[in-house]
Amino acid sequence: MLNFEELEKGFSEAEAVAEAKRCLKCKNPACVSGCPIENRIPEIAQAIVDGDYRQAIDILNEKSNLAVICARVCPHNEQCEGACVLNRKGEGIKISKLERFLADREMELTLDRIKAKVAVIGSGPAGLSVAAILAKEGYRVTVFEAHAVPGGVLRYGIPEYRLPKEMVSRQIEIVRGLGVRIETGVVIGEDLTIDQLFAMGYRAIFIGTGTGLSKKLGVEGEDLAGAMQAIYFLETVNLVMEGSLPETHLPIDKDDRVVVIGAGNVAVDAGRTALRLGAGSVTVMDIVTEKERRSSEKEYREALEEGVEFLFQASISRIHGQQRVTGVTLQSFAPRQVGGRDGVILPLPGSEREMPCDKVIVAIGQKPFARIVSTTTGINTNDKGYVITEQEPRYGMTTREGVFAAGDVVHEPQTVILAMREGRKVAEAMSAFLQKG
Repeated sequence: MLNFEELEKGFSEAEAVAEAKRCLKCKNPACVSGCPIENRIPEIAQAIVDGDYRQAIDILNEKSNLAVICARVCPHNEQCEGACVLNRKGEGIKISKLERFLADREMELTLDRIKAKVAVIGSGPAGLSVAAILAKEGYRVTVFEAHAVPGGVLRYGIPEYRLPKEMVSRQIEIVRGLGVRIETGVVIGEDLTIDQLFAMGYRAIFIGTGTGLSKKLGVEGEDLAGAMQAIYFLETVNLVMEGSLPETHLPIDKDDRVVVIGAGNVAVDAGRTALRLGAGSVTVMDIVTEKERRSSEKEYREALEEGVEFLFQASISRIHGQQRVTGVTLQSFAPRQVGGRDGVILPLPGSEREMPCDKVIVAIGQKPFARIVSTTTGINTNDKGYVITEQEPRYGMTTREGVFAAGDVVHEPQTVILAMREGRKVAEAMSAFLQKG
């Protein structure tokens, strides 16, 4: 039987480095002129000598998209190799075999990545960042999103006037264009577990589910109709605006008197959104001083200009009403104490007073859902429910091998850009983990 095995064998790493060292790095390299696409051959050879194969591959790919093929079938002896000055002595550099060494190495790395399946839980800023970065590196990425439409907090937690949902949809299409598969309507911890994802062949899993569980005030009347959590309020408004819910589901009626508890960015978003829905008045209050407020200066100033009223060093101790909210009891607070009781903010005795209102929106913070960590083993959380992760060198790795996390599920809620930054760092750590595995 005829033998059709490839005749010429490639360089080993040691052979490639030894051959690259023979390059004279000519001032006017004839090999470059002899190459039809003018590959920067001396620079490629130097990168090989330096052991910087990634740099050598990048230089090679600047001009050649099919290096693994060109290295085998191009007539190098009539082109770059034939033009090499050392060829006059019959000792020309084996440029084709150097090119093949790099192209084969890149292909091996790429195929290894393509074979690796990665699951991303949540399509918020951290999840989308991780998915995009790993997809660009050749991994097979699937994003699992609980909602019917992807976007997470970008779609459901940020008002339209700050972030048009069309822009979110466009960004998601860009991520899809990288080869990322997005499965919507899948709740990890209910429909699928971490253990099942590993059984399905996913070699690494990223948790970027954010903090969807709102904290309660713990006051009387909090369960009355008209009292609601800010996360629910903002999500409902966004669902109505995208057409998933009828307008009758809007939580605010025209001329409602609205009280918002908390003065972070979510509280300010809720207050400004309530005004846009026709609220007659909106009062945002927090127990801290104006200087200590957590909302950004920009959001705060814009809210003031739009008519949102702010009441600092105040909160509510009770919500009034029989079946629906009719008012609240306000309570004033002293400035934050220092010294023996550092950081404590105490209510002022005798400062309680009643304030009529129609709706109360609570925005005092969120924490992660427990459904993912409670349906698997090995993922530890702190006493507040946040997932515990490593720092360097396996940044973002949880206490279970192969499971990573970043964003608000790991720490107190922060900004979109910080979630994206964390996503990038974790994606790099995940890639390193997968390559070692």
